[in-house]
Amino acid sequence: RQRFPRRISMKAYVYETFEQLGRIPANIVIPVGNGTLFIGAVKALEHLHASGAIERFPNIIALQSVKCDPLYRAREAGLEDPARVTPAPTMAEGIAIGVPMRGREILDMMKRHDIWVVHAPKDRILEARALLARRGIYCEHTTAANYAAWGRYCELYGPTPDTLITMCGAGIKSDH
Repeated sequence: RQRFPRRISMKAYVYETFEQLGRIPANIVIPVGNGTLFIGAVKALEHLHASGAIERFPNIIALQSVKCDPLYRAREAGLEDPARVTPAPTMAEGIAIGVPMRGREILDMMKRHDIWVVHAPKDRILEARALLARRGIYCEHTTAANYAAWGRYCELYGPTPDTLITMCGAGIKSDH
């Protein structure tokens, strides 16, 4: 099996979605730690939009942990660089990156596409994980945080039908 460079494989997430659905959902939930998946997804969406394959850029719902949110704080304050934070222990450890290496690039993309960041409520991660498990999805805590953050987003801004929620961590990774 051919291995693709990381930047291509992260873009493939969006291309595969487009290929399988024949379209891109109106809303896409993407976790942001160092930003590898986020950057790849946004670049693929930019390509699809520029090529005319999709008519409009989807609403990206980016998320970070309440215990480690340098991009959330930077976006709220209008900063060009990630805010300085001291990461605290969190179940959503996959996105607990205090200093995202490509933070400036991520924030530039967020500004360009009017993408805001929502917190994954720490008190809802286990609840989200249990709900997903009842539906047959065994995921780790950072993935459950995606679902919890989407719920929070809906509480703040209303329902979001036609949403793709990123599920990229198997439950076997969790130790709780």
